[in-house]
Amino acid sequence: MISPTETPDWPLRERIIVHASDRFFEEGFSHVPVEEIAAALGISKKTFYKHFGSKDELLLLVTERLMAGIHAQFRSIVGGETTFLEKLDSLITFIGQKLTRLSRPMMRDLQRHSPGIWARVEEFRRERISNDFKGLLLRGVAGGYVREDVDIDLFLLAFTGAVEAVVNPAVLADYPLPVRDVVRSIMTVFIRGILTTSAGEEFMLIQSRKTRTPIPQLPGVP
Repeated sequence: MISPTETPDWPLRERIIVHASDRFFEEGFSHVPVEEIAAALGISKKTFYKHFGSKDELLLLVTERLMAGIHAQFRSIVGGETTFLEKLDSLITFIGQKLTRLSRPMMRDLQRHSPGIWARVEEFRRERISNDFKGLLLRGVAGGYVREDVDIDLFLLAFTGAVEAVVNPAVLADYPLPVRDVVRSIMTVFIRGILTTSAGEEFMLIQSRKTRTPIPQLPGVP
C-alpha cells in the first residue's frame, strides 16, 4: 500500500484515487468511509466532494483503472518476445496475482452493493481478456502447441466460467487457500488439457524450474 505521505507532489485527485484503491481492494469499499479517506490525506470531506460526486463515482473510477491496467499488461505479455508456453505460464502467474488484489471483502461488496460495477468486471473478464487469450491460443494451434481438435471457443467458455465460479466470494468463503493459488491451480488444469503431449511436458518443466517472481508493472499501471 502506498502511504498518502509518500506522494505529496501528486495532484490531489490522483492521491485520492491511489489511496482509495489500496484501501478498497484490501478492505472492501463499504468499510472505508469518505471521512477516513479525507483524514488520511489531510483534507476535508468538502474537498473530497469537489473532486468526486460520490464514493460510488470514485469506486467506478478505481475499478475501471484496475481493468485498464490488467488489459494493458495482459496484452504486453501476449505480445512479448517469449515462447508460446512461457507466455501461458506468465499469464497464469499474472492473472493469479491480479485477482488476489480483489480481496474477498471487495468482491463481496461489489456483488452486494454495486452489482452494476460487478457486472462490468465480469463482462471485462469474459470479453476483453478472452479475446486476447483466444488470439494467443489460435497461434498455439498453428504452432503445434495446442491440440487441433480443441474447440477454442468452447474451451474459453468453460475456462472463464470456472474462473468466475472460483472467484465468487460465496465459493471462497470457507476455502483455506489464497485466491492466487486457487486460480493458478484451476488455470493449470485447463491449460494442460488442451496442450499436445510434448507441449504439455515442456509446459510442466517450465513451471517446475521457473522462479516465481511478480510480473513487472507497466509505467502508470496499478
